Amino acid sequence: MSIILTERMKGWIELMGCHLCVATPEGVPLVTVSRFARVTKPDQVAFAMEKGEIGLIEAAVTKNPWVAFGVSRQGGIRAAYQFKGKGKVLKSGPEFESLKQMAEGIATDTVLVVDLTELYCTKPGAEAGQRLDVMAPDAVDAWEKARWTDIPGK
Repeated sequence: MSIILTERMKGWIELMGCHLCVATPEGVPLVTVSRFARVTKPDQVAFAMEKGEIGLIEAAVTKNPWVAFGVSRQGGIRAAYQFKGKGKVLKSGPEFESLKQMAEGIATDTVLVVDLTELYCTKPGAEAGQRLDVMAPDAVDAWEKARWTDIPGK
């Protein structure tokens, strides 16, 4: 199944930024924060990152492109999801320049683009760990609306 982010997921990702986790080829986890995120396609999120934010993970993500992320701040509670996919690092080009312009207040050194392949629920309780990307997009939207009604920024 393909992943299509819901309006609610998009709102939380873009409003709160995200914690991103990668692993070295040896399996050592590394975590950083990106304060600026944009949903650029229904199944893609791009992060405009300053040198200090990308510096911690750049070497690892170029060798092992798998990235996991979750929404930062209270979004970790209100947007209880873990997103996973393959990342690519951009330092120039039209996609880089477009995100750099959008990311006001961020000294963008790098754009990390993540093409999503997996989506999990991290809500405490019986649903923790439930894989949502195996559901049809309409089913994910209905599942989410049955649990939460808030859409950030609306």
